[in-house]
Amino acid sequence: MKKISRRNFLHASALAGAALVSSLAAPAAFAEETPAAAGVQPIARDLGWKTVSDTVYSYSVLDNVLLAHRSDVVIPTYYIFAGRKNQQEAVDLVENQLQMMGNVNEWGGSVYVISPIGDRYTEADVQALKDLVARAAKNVKVIGIDEGATFVNNELSRQCYFVAGVMTWGGEMSADAQLSDCLPAYLSNAGSTAKAAYRAANRGHGPLAVTVTGSDANLAEAFRNAWDKVFSRNYRMHNSVTEFYNLPLDGRNFNGTVMEGAFDYDLCPLPQFDRLGVSYNEVIGQPVTGMPGSYAWYEIVPYSVLEKEDGTVPLVVTMHGNYNDLHLQIDTSGWTELAGKEDIIVVSPEWQEGTDFARTYGVNGLESEGVVALVGDLAQKYPQIDRSRVYVTGLSAGGAHSFYMGLAYSNVFAAAAPISGVNAMDDEIAQLDLSQIHEIPLLYICGDHDYFQMIPVDGSSPYGMSLLTDGQVSMWADDPHTHIWSAIQAYRTVNGLPLTEMDMTANPYYGIALDDQRWVTLGDKEMYTGTLSNDKGVMIELAAVKDLAHWNYAPEAEYVYDFFKNYSRDLETGELMVHDPTILEQFADWYGDVADDLSTRLGL
Repeated sequence: MKKISRRNFLHASALAGAALVSSLAAPAAFAEETPAAAGVQPIARDLGWKTVSDTVYSYSVLDNVLLAHRSDVVIPTYYIFAGRKNQQEAVDLVENQLQMMGNVNEWGGSVYVISPIGDRYTEADVQALKDLVARAAKNVKVIGIDEGATFVNNELSRQCYFVAGVMTWGGEMSADAQLSDCLPAYLSNAGSTAKAAYRAANRGHGPLAVTVTGSDANLAEAFRNAWDKVFSRNYRMHNSVTEFYNLPLDGRNFNGTVMEGAFDYDLCPLPQFDRLGVSYNEVIGQPVTGMPGSYAWYEIVPYSVLEKEDGTVPLVVTMHGNYNDLHLQIDTSGWTELAGKEDIIVVSPEWQEGTDFARTYGVNGLESEGVVALVGDLAQKYPQIDRSRVYVTGLSAGGAHSFYMGLAYSNVFAAAAPISGVNAMDDEIAQLDLSQIHEIPLLYICGDHDYFQMIPVDGSSPYGMSLLTDGQVSMWADDPHTHIWSAIQAYRTVNGLPLTEMDMTANPYYGIALDDQRWVTLGDKEMYTGTLSNDKGVMIELAAVKDLAHWNYAPEAEYVYDFFKNYSRDLETGELMVHDPTILEQFADWYGDVADDLSTRLGL
């Protein structure tokens, strides 16, 4: 098959996420928690109300979702079932009774008001909803009112696997109705049967699978409570058998074959900045020292770090995937939640030239050199940043740049962690003089169902594109930039680790006899991992996540940061400093005991 050039690889990977290429977000009218973005903002065009069909009316805020403040992945789309409505009645319901337009405009979302196909809602209306959503379900929110609530309880509940949350007002539920999956729910003025059924379905499915009940006086109050207690806390997507953007709701692959496990949709946390104690700063159209043009980046800065001493706060640079936009790393990578927990600053730069985001805002891509310059500017802006603890990570093509930047700028970064990273910078890595590069730790994580089939490293994956095409096409066979072996070998070289030939019997994913090979739990998934060490300690960790496709998985962030914390960089010599985490924990315990003892002695 024809091999894909680097340029074509980028476009091919963009096409792989076709639902994302032109639909992943950046800024509109958000909320008080978001400082105004610097630079000139494009003007969003309100699309207003439209007639979709005889039974469906819709309202959308934006003609370009890149004008929203959040990623398309987390922006809610509301589907409202409230009996037969004409357009005037639909508008009145949304704008006056539910009073939800402020929320829709804030998030850059959409609303569909759906009348029954026949005299009443039936299973046919469930299929009509699935046809309307079609594919790439992400944050589907359903509101059922009176007979619409009965429909949600009795019909939609049987096929609710793709729904991120429901709000019901009144309605009934049959005693024999059962939910097919957990379903976060706000039940207003609901009967005891419905309450019991939702509680039973959500029990044991984690903190996002909640059932909240209320006795609201009106629909507006019910919607406010539903948003605060249920809708604002999660989105839902499939990312195990294949990527959500490759998956229609009928679970079929490109050849029409239903894939096993394709109806498993996970509840994912939706970051709310104020609840996390972080500031979300959109910086657009600004200069970067030493770089021509204007640039964009988004910052996550915990309120607490502004009170820290200078030079004490780590910085994590997280880079988006190919032709994605900056919001994705803010919304889906897990780094935003971790920033507030660990007191770290996170930046998501527009590193790539010519993306839809860059064209929308008239900015340039920073590329590797510009990202490094941005690190310097951020250290000036936030003197709390510890330049010895700057780390780089990224998804997919952003992971490819992480591979490269860890090596090319080993004096800047203390460790690198590509996530589902391809090897699109292999030519640039080959041109580096590895003998002149400082030691640089590497953590590489990839899912075994990745579309690009990076693992196993010998190209034997039956998943990814092979699964989507019933074995007719292999991304690994087609595109050499999915071959990560040479990048791993480069990191082995700079860290003084012996090179070996690929041996898939030594490790079924990476073909290297790793130390301490074991299965560990990562979120609700299992991960097979192992390490390579030199005389300083662990330098490389290679991990394969079971049943994970080509996308961010939020629990990875904490795992990556636990790896990062072991390393810092001597800024004068460039030498890598390795910190034994067990010693640090012992010191922290000792320090705490001493502080407690001193407080007791002083009567504090």
